[in-house]
Formats: sequence, C-alpha cells, structure tokens
Amino acid sequence: MTFWTSEDNVAGKKGIALYVILPTIGCYRYRIGEACYMCSYPAEAPKVPWSQEELVKYFKKALKKIEGKNGPIAVRIFTSGSFFDNGELKRDTRRQIFSILAEMDNVEEIVVESRSELVRYDTVRELVEIIGGKYFEVAIGLETANDDIADVSINKGNTFEEFVRASEIIREAGANVKTYLLFKPIFLSERDAIEDVKESIKKAAPYTDTFSINVTNIQRGTTYERLWEKGEYRTPWLWSVVEILKWAKENFPEKRILSDPVGAGSKRGPHNCGKCDKAVAKAIREFSNTQNLKFLENIEHDCLREWEYIVSKGFLDWQLQTW
Repeated sequence: MTFWTSEDNVAGKKGIALYVILPTIGCYRYRIGEACYMCSYPAEAPKVPWSQEELVKYFKKALKKIEGKNGPIAVRIFTSGSFFDNGELKRDTRRQIFSILAEMDNVEEIVVESRSELVRYDTVRELVEIIGGKYFEVAIGLETANDDIADVSINKGNTFEEFVRASEIIREAGANVKTYLLFKPIFLSERDAIEDVKESIKKAAPYTDTFSINVTNIQRGTTYERLWEKGEYRTPWLWSVVEILKWAKENFPEKRILSDPVGAGSKRGPHNCGKCDKAVAKAIREFSNTQNLKFLENIEHDCLREWEYIVSKGFLDWQLQTW
C-alpha cells in the first residue's frame, strides 16, 4: 500500500501527515520519454490504468489511517505526476477528493503536486472554494532557479519564468505555494550544489510559502544511478543539508523550511561517515517538524572536518575517488 503517516509540520505546527500516492498513470513527460534524470517514480505506475472510481475508493481507504487521530493533520497527495493533469485525474475526481477532505474537521492542511505548465487559475480556485478555510498548498518542482542546471543536470523541461507564472496563479486563486528544490543535481560539486540551493531560495522566496529541500537519493534505472555506479557521483552529505537549513531559516524566518532526507545513512541516500548519519538525519527531521533551529545546533562529529575540507576545495565527485 502506498500510503502512510509520519510526524510532520502541519500548517506551521508539529502534527501528523498522511501521505497518499494515488496509482495513476504517472507523469506525462515520462510517458513521452522525457523523464527527469533522477526520477524513477513514474516507472512504478500501474501498467493497467485504474478507473477514476477506483482511485477515489483507494483514497477513502487511505484516509482510514487518520481516523480517530487528534491534533493537526495534513493530507499530502501524490500521483508520481501532476494532480492537475487531466490524463491522470479528471476534474470530477479532484472535486470528489476535496469534498471528502472538506468534511474532515481534523484535517488542517492539504497539499497536492503539479508541474508548473499544468497550473490553471480555474482549477485551483475551484478546489480552494470546496475546502473553505483549510490551508491548501500546491507543490511545484522547481528543483533549481538556474535554467541551465535544470536543463543539463535534471532535464526538467521547465524554466524559472514558468515557475513564477504558476506561483502567481496559485496565489491569485487563493492557495499557497510549496517549492521543491533538488539538492545536488549531477555535475555539481558539493560546494556548488549548496550555493545553487541558496541562490534558488533567494530567487524563489517572493513566490514561495514553503520550501522543501529534496535531498538526492539514487533511484533505480536513472541517469543518476549510472553515474553513481561509475563512481562519478556521490549522494549529498547530511552536513550540507544542515548548512542549507540553518542558512535558509536564518535568512528567511517567515518561510516554512522542510527537508526529509530519504534513505539517509544508506549507500544510495545522503550520508556522512556512516557513524553519525542517524543522529544528524533525526536532527534534520526534528527541525523540519518544529522549525526550531535548536535541533541543528551543537551537532558534532569527527567527519565534520572532512566535509568542511571537501566543500572548501570544491572537489567534484569524480575527483574524490582518487583523493
């Protein structure tokens, strides 16, 4: 089953989030052979498309995970594509899902994802009106504000200008904007990747309510995996994530800054030396849940010095193999 709950930040407070991945046919760019280089999620989409009725039934089943739970609850809906893609979810299906959530008093936050080119004012406004005063975010995968990196290192198929247009539409329609940024695209050193995220936050801040720093992990069958297998790419250091989160919250305290380092401590996931990974990843998640910088302070381990040296020198990943 592709739904689960975890502690999370819910509309600015510590709460519980229900994550639901609807088994749609997935991202249209993947279907036309233009997938993002790091992403294998659409490959896991069902080979036989589900009916719209089956998708609604599946969503209702997922909601049973939060029955009887108290405190602030968020429902975050994914499709391995775009919630606003009519090829994945029809208008009536979106309306049904939001009508169900509108009746759930314990649900305070709702988040859906979409590529920027699929955002339309009428589509967003209709859902805003259905759920009334609940906090509603549309998450856009900007990944980077640098169009060259988005093209060469990610194959995103979007520009920063298109992200700005989508964000303005979302806000005009009465919803909020979550911006996904990918930390450490291929072909960037650890230092350059840190700077790219910081510059992207600066540029996207006027159009963003929540930043989600998505830390690269190695998914099967991707361009990233092929480079990683050759020793030409190292997944990010967790120390880098700590650096980014501290900088972002200190410079943009009014923004919600989130990160959940998936696969932290594994070979395919973000990691430090292997000994401190669990503790550092826990600190990152505690900060995300609470927005309290105290969880990122006074974290120490011997490998911190190694990370500082690598970042200061700007080593590329292939250079680290002979370092």
